[in-house]
Amino acid sequence: MLEMICLLIGRLLLLLVAAYELLWRLRQRLHALVFWSYDYWRSTAARERAERAVLERCRFECTKLPKHLVLVIAPNEPYVDAVLLTRVFGFALKVGIQHVSVYDRREQDKGYVDLGVVGEMLADGRFTWPPNKVPKKEENGYKLNGNGYTNGGTPHFEQLKLYQIKSTDGHALIADVCRELYEQRKTELVQNLLQDQRREALTEQISEMLGKRLGFVVPEPELGLIFARQTCTYGLLPWHVRFTEFHTHPSGRYFDVHSFTQLLYKYSRCEQRWGK
Repeated sequence: MLEMICLLIGRLLLLLVAAYELLWRLRQRLHALVFWSYDYWRSTAARERAERAVLERCRFECTKLPKHLVLVIAPNEPYVDAVLLTRVFGFALKVGIQHVSVYDRREQDKGYVDLGVVGEMLADGRFTWPPNKVPKKEENGYKLNGNGYTNGGTPHFEQLKLYQIKSTDGHALIADVCRELYEQRKTELVQNLLQDQRREALTEQISEMLGKRLGFVVPEPELGLIFARQTCTYGLLPWHVRFTEFHTHPSGRYFDVHSFTQLLYKYSRCEQRWGK
């Protein structure tokens, strides 16, 4: 009798969890439908003007902005596609972000986005977006100098530097580097690293070796955006995100310019501690 009661309670709990999951997903999709319909009924020009105003205000009000943004896409995330990524790239470009990394854990036939489809691949393996962009001499009446800054000091870059991070670029690379250092443990280089009084010497050497294996050298991302139901980095380059501020965008929720700027406002207000 007791076993039957426990079994019924277990099934009831499963039904409650399933009902909660269904209601949660319906709520997210309703939220997405409302905001999508609002954007849909506006003209493209009107939406772009509104987005530009929001981004300009955000850039002016934020006390700090990241130079490198990393996007993490969960293996079961069905709502992130190339169109959404290009919108994020456009937002990032307009606020002055220089680097964007994409870590898509989905399989090729289940929504995986290859940056070669949306960007232009360079000789060193990284991408640029927009592809084949011709630098403009002026932007909204402000002349640009050679460093990508307007004559008022506001950062402006014509193209983003994009990086495609693969699932094999994480722990497997660390294992290869550690194995190589162990095999070379008797060499002068490794002995000097071990005897160096600076604790960062070995770490810097490992980071340099990891960067060479990765194929490109970029600054560590200051901000990370996770498209998933829960906060998880899914094995994202663990040596590369030591000081990254991560935020999660719930699966199914509509992502627009306000979602992006709220992310930047949160990053601007957070206090990041370096060292002890």
